Amino acid sequence: MKNFKFFIRILPYLICFLFFIAYSILGVVRHNHYQSFGYDLGINDQTVWQYSKFKLPLNTIAPFSDKLKLTEHVELIYAVIAPFYWIWSSPITLIILQAVSVCLSAIFVYLLARKYKLPEITSNILVIAYLMFYGVQFGLWTDVHSSVFAATCVMGFIYFLDLRKHKLTLLFFLLSITAKESVGSAIFFISCVYFWYRREKILLLYSFGSAAYMLFIFYVFFPHIMHVQYLYANTDGLFSNLNPLSLIDTQEKQFTIFYSFASWGFIALLSPITLLPILSHFFKFFVLASDLSGVQNLFGQYRIGLAPLFAFSTIWTLKRFNYRWQMILSLWLLLAALFMQYFLHLPLSYLSKQWFWSEPPAVKNINYVINNILPRNASVVSQNNITPHISQRDKIYTLYPEKKIFPKNSPCKQTQCNWFGWNGKPEFLIVDTSSEWDARHLLIDNSLFIDGLHNLEKAKVVEKYKEVGTTILYKINL
Repeated sequence: MKNFKFFIRILPYLICFLFFIAYSILGVVRHNHYQSFGYDLGINDQTVWQYSKFKLPLNTIAPFSDKLKLTEHVELIYAVIAPFYWIWSSPITLIILQAVSVCLSAIFVYLLARKYKLPEITSNILVIAYLMFYGVQFGLWTDVHSSVFAATCVMGFIYFLDLRKHKLTLLFFLLSITAKESVGSAIFFISCVYFWYRREKILLLYSFGSAAYMLFIFYVFFPHIMHVQYLYANTDGLFSNLNPLSLIDTQEKQFTIFYSFASWGFIALLSPITLLPILSHFFKFFVLASDLSGVQNLFGQYRIGLAPLFAFSTIWTLKRFNYRWQMILSLWLLLAALFMQYFLHLPLSYLSKQWFWSEPPAVKNINYVINNILPRNASVVSQNNITPHISQRDKIYTLYPEKKIFPKNSPCKQTQCNWFGWNGKPEFLIVDTSSEWDARHLLIDNSLFIDGLHNLEKAKVVEKYKEVGTTILYKINL
């Protein structure tokens, strides 16, 4: 009996540990097989590395090169986690920290459920549903993102706000709004929900504080301090579109909303007031960013911000029911999570696929060139999937495809040739021409990529310095 009670006590932590192992393996193997990218792992690895060296986060990998990373996003969470690079300075550190972060937030989910005296089985199912949510899986699968760390901070804010632990609430409030510039909207509406029920003045401070911070970021920091327009707003401005119909004006948006609620068994619909933070998430990405179709789908990191919001709403819904209905609804929630895993073929299923474990043959060649030939401190430009493996240097640039006009002396014997551009003045170019890589890895189709390289060679812009299999290290002559 004692052993059983002990097992029950440690079960949520065991569940989180198993998910931590699974997500760490997914991220590390993907990275080691050169399936991670300069956008975003390379960019964020360079940022954290620079913070760990007490340098300004000058971004050289993104298109707007040699500008502060803060020009694109305000993600101060990377400065907070930079000391981990004093222990192990590697992009794998970021990958593992991401998995730790998500599993920590799942513990907050469990503790919040138990605070409301939900049954043990219900509380553990909530942890499983949280960690299996498609937004969590795609967020951890697609490189490293501040939004993942932000989701943990938001869940921590909810938990400690609910417990009235004021110092810890304030800590997670500050971590949340500064983890990513747009997270303040979730904090604002969460605080409003709690104020609706509690009428405590401190909740107004959190609401107004998050709103004031966002106004400062979007209307002072970006335009007047960084002197840029916020990159993730509509073309005509952040509030140029306020039409609520933009929430559902495309099939992709409709699917995203439907599958988000379906992943949590539609239980959140039974607690309308707690839908406010969820709706604010969709409003932010579907209306205020209606021009940016890439942030409106199921995939990528954008939906991980929904994880703490749905967990909060689902717990608040379940606490209103008696024990019998809590058990029924939690089993329904588990079935919904398992069905979504099967139906959407989510990343956790990749662990059972042979292709996931198979190392591309080109990996050994690339590793040899990086570790034995490429000078450690040299400035270099590289293809998208090589960049995160060499991103801890001050001058690392991305090779991006373009077309170039040649009025005469054309290397391709035509007026317009496949070509490449890059920022800065790198000394070396490293690429791999293996047929295994596609437009995700090269930013262009493989055949056009190779054709562009041949044109650079013919024009004597680059010359081969070392070739190992399909991996080529060029010396740049410009």
